[in-house]
Amino acid sequence: MKQIIKLVKGELQRLQKYNVTLISLIVALIWVALLYFIDDPTIFGLLLPLVVILDVTMMSIMYTGAVMYYEKSENTMYSILITPVSHQDIIFSKVIANIIHQTISTSLVIVAFILIKDISISFSIVFSMILAIGFHTLLGFVFTYTAKDFTSMLTNFMFAMIVLATPSILIFMNVFEVSTFISYLLLISPIEQVTVMISSAFSKTYDISFFLSIVMMLTYSGILYKGYILPKFSIYVQKGSGV
Repeated sequence: MKQIIKLVKGELQRLQKYNVTLISLIVALIWVALLYFIDDPTIFGLLLPLVVILDVTMMSIMYTGAVMYYEKSENTMYSILITPVSHQDIIFSKVIANIIHQTISTSLVIVAFILIKDISISFSIVFSMILAIGFHTLLGFVFTYTAKDFTSMLTNFMFAMIVLATPSILIFMNVFEVSTFISYLLLISPIEQVTVMISSAFSKTYDISFFLSIVMMLTYSGILYKGYILPKFSIYVQKGSGV
C-alpha cells in the first residue's frame, strides 16, 4: 500500500509537471463560462450532464495518452524497467492518479453550478465519475499502445469517439427517440453506459439500465486490464526504452 501511495504521488506530480493539471483547470473554467450564460433551464439541463460525460470520457483518455507520451519522450520508460515495483502497481497508480485529478477537475464544474444555479444532483455522480474515469483511463492505455505517436493516438481516439459517442449524444439530446430494445442494445457502448450513469445521477432516477451500465463497465474494465493492458505493458515499456 505504501508503494502505491508513493507511486500515485509521483504520478500526480508528473501531471503537474507536464501542465496537465493546469490545462484541466482551464478546461473546467471554460465549461463553466460557456454554461453560465445559458438561461434556458431545459437547454442547461441537457448541456451540463453532457459536459460531465465528455469530461470524464474524452479528457480522461487524452490526459492518459499525453502523460505516457511525455514519459516516452523523456525516456523515463527506462527507469520503469529497473524500478523495484511491479507493472501492476505502476498501472494502478496511473489509474488512481488520473481518477483523483479528473474527478477534482469535473467536480469543479458541478460544484460551480450547485452554487451559482442551485442545482441538485445525487451523490451517485461521484461513483459514476470514478467508474467512468477509471475505465477511460484504461482505454487511454489502449490508444497509447496502438499508436505510433501522440498525433496518431489523437486521430484514432477522435475517430473512435465520434463513432461511439454520436448515437448516445443524439439520443440524450432528444434529437431522435429509439425503442427500448435499441436503448438496451446501445449499452454495449461504454459511452452509452457513462451517459446512462451520469444522466441518472442528475435526474435521480435509477432503472435497470443504470445498474446494467455499472456491471458492464466493471466487466469491461476487468477484461481490458487482464486481457490486454497488463500483458502488453512490458512490450510498451521496452519499445519506449529502445530495448
